[in-house]
Amino acid sequence: MSRLAQTFGVWSTVVLLGASCATQPGTDSGAAEAVMDARNFNGIWQGAADDLTEHLLPGEEIVLTAYGAEQYRAVDHSKFPGNTCMPYGPNRGMAATNPYMIVQTPEVIAVVTEHIDYRIFYMNAEHPPDIMDYPEWMGHSTGRWEGDTLVVDTVGTRPESWLDRGGLQHSAQMHLVERFQKTGPDAFTWTVTVEDPVFYTKPWTYQLKVERLDFPRLLPARCADNEVDTQHMLPLPGAIHANPPTLPKK
Repeated sequence: MSRLAQTFGVWSTVVLLGASCATQPGTDSGAAEAVMDARNFNGIWQGAADDLTEHLLPGEEIVLTAYGAEQYRAVDHSKFPGNTCMPYGPNRGMAATNPYMIVQTPEVIAVVTEHIDYRIFYMNAEHPPDIMDYPEWMGHSTGRWEGDTLVVDTVGTRPESWLDRGGLQHSAQMHLVERFQKTGPDAFTWTVTVEDPVFYTKPWTYQLKVERLDFPRLLPARCADNEVDTQHMLPLPGAIHANPPTLPKK
């Protein structure tokens, strides 16, 4: 065989091998991207909902106590804390149209909202014994892992905040159990159980679907800057819910 023929044969083999390798899936690109880190919630997210009654889990219902019904009948949307630039609270804060950023470490998980509020989940910790004496707008939250589900327990929330824009409210005795569960690389479900014996006769649970936003950063949205609306607000009575809670018989 001539030297030219040998050279051509070698190069043909190299080209064929290269083409064969090019058709194989990458072991450190495509395959890695397809693997979801079920415990990684870092990023900017949004799961907006004005009316939590539209997101109750099947079989769930909201039943008000006598006091809760009294407050529900007296709802005035001009009194919504967000209208006067007050913090939203944990429920409304994570269901508002404002997105939020989750920053995660092994010891704490922080949720920073565009409304310039924040939550901190203290992992594997206990609530301080005096939390009910010093309630916070976002409450005090502890977190733990149950498998790949992040479970957050929140107490000590100031009663001024609303649960949703429709007019559901709560007392200082509210207890939240939240479950964050990834459903894909860019999505998770946020399932919340609300327990408050002052307002509700039994716990109730709702769930929101949350999606990752392709935003490079949060944009602060504090309405207190140049706020001029409060003095002009007129009463707007009546809660607004697609599935109104059950009220006790008079």
